[in-house]
Amino acid sequence: MRIPPIVLELLIALGMGGLLASVAAAQPAVTNLRIGDGAGWHFTSGPWNDTDGTFTPPDRRNLHSRAFLTTASFADFTAEFEFKGNYRELGSGGAGLVFRASDPTHFYAIYFPWGGQQLRAKHLWAILVKADGDGYLRSLKSVWVPGVPSETDRWYKIRLEAKGPKMDVWVDGRFALSVTDATYKSGAAGMVGYGWYYLRNINLSGPLTPMSAWDTKQEVPVHNFTVGLDSQSMPSGCVAPNGDVLVAGGRKLVRSKDHGRTWSQPETLPEKIGGVSDYGNTMFRTAKGRLIVQAYRDRGEIKQPLPQISIAESADNGVSWSDPVPCTVAEGWPDIPAPLIPYGPLVETEDGTLLRFLYGSTKEPSKFSNVVTWSSVHCKAYAIRSTDGGKSWSAPIELDQPSWNGVPRGSIPGSLDLTEPTGVAIGNRVAVLIRPIYSETMWQCWSENAGATWDAAARSTFPGYAQSMVRTQSGTILVARRYPHYSVNLSRDGGLNWDDGTIIDYAFWAMGCAVEVEPDVVLLTYMNAERDQPLLAQLVRVTKTGIEPVKKSGE
Repeated sequence: MRIPPIVLELLIALGMGGLLASVAAAQPAVTNLRIGDGAGWHFTSGPWNDTDGTFTPPDRRNLHSRAFLTTASFADFTAEFEFKGNYRELGSGGAGLVFRASDPTHFYAIYFPWGGQQLRAKHLWAILVKADGDGYLRSLKSVWVPGVPSETDRWYKIRLEAKGPKMDVWVDGRFALSVTDATYKSGAAGMVGYGWYYLRNINLSGPLTPMSAWDTKQEVPVHNFTVGLDSQSMPSGCVAPNGDVLVAGGRKLVRSKDHGRTWSQPETLPEKIGGVSDYGNTMFRTAKGRLIVQAYRDRGEIKQPLPQISIAESADNGVSWSDPVPCTVAEGWPDIPAPLIPYGPLVETEDGTLLRFLYGSTKEPSKFSNVVTWSSVHCKAYAIRSTDGGKSWSAPIELDQPSWNGVPRGSIPGSLDLTEPTGVAIGNRVAVLIRPIYSETMWQCWSENAGATWDAAARSTFPGYAQSMVRTQSGTILVARRYPHYSVNLSRDGGLNWDDGTIIDYAFWAMGCAVEVEPDVVLLTYMNAERDQPLLAQLVRVTKTGIEPVKKSGE
């Protein structure tokens, strides 16, 4: 018996999944998703709107905006749909199609994120994600789709073919990605996203399969918590010599005595050391157990040819601090860029060298006219280093040092696409990831001699902005970054290769710090989407297969 498509649509709208399963379990059909009055649908965070087949989520920046058609199940099928992003408010969002869902936390989805900088840089990304119950969206594959413009207010046409464990995706007729994964074999279809977006013309072609019971009471897990600071400044954190976990932002400091599970009331830092932020003054514990704050005042701020760098020290785990001691700063700072701003924490190499990374912008690209210098305008990145425990600091050293046809390395200006840099030490080797202005992926730089000289910069395999970075005791490098949303990537071979990433939250601002609080457990603190909102945090465990959330106290 063949059921006409119009009858199928009516049965689905009426929530008669059982009748569909019994009459047409193996029958090819075209199912056009419609919400109608919402019968047969499960919404995890409020009802969606259906305006003549164009779907929109609840009208707010919804963190877990998901809609599932619970009356029909598909195994092998072809789906075609369109989506359109919106730049409303913070300019960040994502939208996609859910398939083979067994409940609100177990499914696949083809997902398309966007963000302001990614839109300006004109690269569109497609991600095949898997939700496996803990609230994270794990990327099975993440790709840049060449040839497709990246814009909001533009309808994109998507095609998805799922046959057995193989899933193939096209965007505007261009092949995007292929994934093979056998975790989920059949299940419900639906929609997922963040921010403001539209989906329409969702058609699934394939036989219906028996639909299992659907739990409408199950909630999507949320793992972020607050630590008593606001999001006005980028946090700086470390573990004190006595094991207390310290996080500072501005003139406030909070501490945890149980590896980040619970937190004290904020303490006020002394005015003499100024505000603490990894966008300026940074807190750090050295390998020998010194707890310090490096204070940095830019040349433009003090109207001097060299910046002022000083170090304050605490002998009682951050309860009190010494007066800042001025450091010696070497001559040789570039005229352009004039302002050089620190970003991220200090890094210490095996031989005790301390590194701090800087970046600066210029509106005079003609000063860097070598054809090898990549890009045309904006930012350059540097490191300064100290080999005497922070008493003296070098002049800036460019992180990108290309060579060209016999021209010695270091004599050609580095890339003008390099902005916020962060790094980790692997012995005396240093691996740095750098936020781009235009590149479709982050830049990666290497030094083999504790930051004294650097190789030519290369592109990494994933996008990202406002990143923080840590290397755990097991040797895994963890990078948390903005875009897509708030994501984490891992490398287990010293930064040579990276996984495809995991979306763990949706706070758009994302600037923060990463601190290993116990072996392979990392505290991530990150700025909220609105600067007047609380600073967010998560505890993440690095495992042999990826990352997993760590429960905080009381869960």
